[in-house]
Amino acid sequence: MNEPVVDPVRAFLQTLQPGQVRKGVVRSVTNFGVFVDLGGAVGIITVPNLSWGRISHPAEVTEVGKEVVVTVLSVDLERAQSSLSLKELQHDPFLDFARSRLGSIMSGVVTKVSPIGTFLLLEGGVLGFLPISEIVERGLESRIGDNVTVYVSDINIADRRVILSLRFPAAG
Repeated sequence: MNEPVVDPVRAFLQTLQPGQVRKGVVRSVTNFGVFVDLGGAVGIITVPNLSWGRISHPAEVTEVGKEVVVTVLSVDLERAQSSLSLKELQHDPFLDFARSRLGSIMSGVVTKVSPIGTFLLLEGGVLGFLPISEIVERGLESRIGDNVTVYVSDINIADRRVILSLRFPAAG
């Protein structure tokens, strides 16, 4: 009797479980993510799973040949693929911001202007949203790159949202 041929990649993937922490080596860096050799199969870290902060390209975070420690997010045995994360093992700056910045007055840099409002990059790489109603009411005309002083009026940890205002509380 012939023994069935075992695909070594699938056999390795069967040893992976979501939540596991594994070491690997970066094999390639592309526009959409990073491929990591885990020693039996190659997994991918997509751009949103590379860093808590905004990045323009995965090469800002890692490079070919670098050893990395990743968290396994998912394993697809049918497609012989695994999804990995670098950011899961990093400190989340949003949580620090959420604990200490509600009610603060701070500056942010405009990163996007849209019909519904303006997005500002605040300290720690946290994005905040300034609704259009605030902008119209105060007659603010901001452009990308402008520095704007705002009041942190609401933080929703579950939705990871920071709502900003141009209405500052009266000094008391």
